[in-house]
Amino acid sequence: KLFQSKRLWVVARGEFCMQPPPDGWRSGGPTDDAVQCTHVDAALAKASCAQLGYFDDKWTEQLIRMRPQRRSPLMHRGYYSRVTAIRNRVTRFLDLCPKGKGVQIVNLGAGVDTLYFWLRESPDRWRDDLTYFEVDFPEVLSKKVSTILKKQSLWPLLDATSQDDLISPDPSVAGTRELRTRHCRFVSADMRILPELTGAVSAAGLRDDLPTLFVAECVLVYMQALHGDGIINWAASSVDKAPTAMVVYEQTNPHDPFGRRMVDNLMQRGCPLLSIHEYPTLAAQHSRYTQQGWQRTALADMNEVYSKHLDRTDVERIQRLELLDEFEEWHLIQAHYFVLIATRAPDEGDGDWVHHVADVPNPESEGAPSV
Repeated sequence: KLFQSKRLWVVARGEFCMQPPPDGWRSGGPTDDAVQCTHVDAALAKASCAQLGYFDDKWTEQLIRMRPQRRSPLMHRGYYSRVTAIRNRVTRFLDLCPKGKGVQIVNLGAGVDTLYFWLRESPDRWRDDLTYFEVDFPEVLSKKVSTILKKQSLWPLLDATSQDDLISPDPSVAGTRELRTRHCRFVSADMRILPELTGAVSAAGLRDDLPTLFVAECVLVYMQALHGDGIINWAASSVDKAPTAMVVYEQTNPHDPFGRRMVDNLMQRGCPLLSIHEYPTLAAQHSRYTQQGWQRTALADMNEVYSKHLDRTDVERIQRLELLDEFEEWHLIQAHYFVLIATRAPDEGDGDWVHHVADVPNPESEGAPSV
């Protein structure tokens, strides 16, 4: 009976998911097409949320090539919790990081994510010593670059007055044009090939002595566990002279009825969750990050995040935007996604502040466990 709900079927089908980069992406087979559809689904859902006022995002709609159709209240609320949870951890990291000495954000599997533009537009959030890197496959970033080149309204946020100001004079390793500005730099690479990833981010200017936040939304779960582990370990060790953190959002709990249906339907779409069975629980994910070099790890499923770790005033605001009465489905969906924050401080220097990135600063959340 549970899966007779049309809305629940939609979510189990994977439309709450970010773009997954599967094995064989260079082959140009049908799996790539399915992955790209999921990637577009995520962007369209975020744009639909923004149109209704769930969160501020006037940029996604400019970067996608189709007009978003209105999604369900269930999906809107899910994307609100996802986007807001990630944004909260990013701003927390930037607030805690010492000002004026340099800071880096590396968005792994960025797709058409607009976090950079959201940060840049607000003087309260922006830091002029921030360098923002977006890492993804050449096909994805090439399309994003092409769109940005045509959207002059975005150029001021990228410190550009012409197309020449936006593009690196040298092509990427894949032969594509890369966006390369003072504050925002695109990195075309297959992240599973660590020498390729390391060389590409180094060429883009990633430093090993500046505080760095890595972001990965629905990315690692679509890789073989070995590849995902390699990226987690690389993120924990690539910036070894400064505090680092990693915020992750992805699926969990594949073994209950909803989880099995979620996994099966994504498999049928050509987007298998390749590592979810190796790390099926929050406890397994905690151990994973500890074993790959992170000193501290905090995580919670999205039921806990939504009820305890988001600003209650804002949650009450968005709950008035649309009527939602599928509460059983809502809690079931949220139980199959989680947010994780892993942190690491170097042995020398005053870097312990990074371990507080997982703390919840909202007065309404005092007494709640950190995430």
